[in-house]
Amino acid sequence: MTGSSSVGLDEFPRPSVAVDVAVMTVTEAGELGVLLHRRTGDKAGVWALPGRFLRERERLADAVERTLEEKCGLPARALAGRAPRQLHVFDDPDRDDRGWVLSVAHLLVLPFERLDPVVADHPGLMIAPIRDDHAVLPDRQRRLPYGQDEIIARAHEELRREYRQTPDPERFLDTDTFTLSELGAVHFAVLGKEHWAIDTFRRRMSRQLRDTGKVSRGGPGRPAALFRRPRHC
Repeated sequence: MTGSSSVGLDEFPRPSVAVDVAVMTVTEAGELGVLLHRRTGDKAGVWALPGRFLRERERLADAVERTLEEKCGLPARALAGRAPRQLHVFDDPDRDDRGWVLSVAHLLVLPFERLDPVVADHPGLMIAPIRDDHAVLPDRQRRLPYGQDEIIARAHEELRREYRQTPDPERFLDTDTFTLSELGAVHFAVLGKEHWAIDTFRRRMSRQLRDTGKVSRGGPGRPAALFRRPRHC
């Protein structure tokens, strides 16, 4: 009878595991944007998505929470109940020039009103507009490090998929009620060139919304009807 043999985990090569967080918002200019931080240490001065390596026996959610607090000044209490969610595992062995690194990418949507004061207080942070699935970078920087451009493209496609179907499902609008014009501005920022004509948008979305029976009286122009999201959002 042949005896069974077991192989220990030390016999297998181990990649490093990192978390990267795409914090997305819609800016005052009506563009989809992503939060970037200026790196220190390796690649000092380069703009990148906030991220860090997983420590021994650390949970992914804890690593993401520490990344947001330590690199972005966004402790959990500042997220107002919003939580990052796993987006995708990027596992190309050649994606990171430091070695074999798996990135467990996360997506977090924050309203601009919540994110802008944080950026204003931290000179090492910026909100970069996203155009053609890429962050528009300053200082002649063309790409993000460590394959992070692919993360932004994946996050944008995830948002486009959601915003083709449902009124502001990620809650870029930080209000319970809104006008169709305010809702449209968010959807057009996410969908970009593929967005519908305004009349088509109004027909698709208005039948999913709840009319509050009230109107908005702020700003120029005629008062506009105020709506709520569907109950399941």
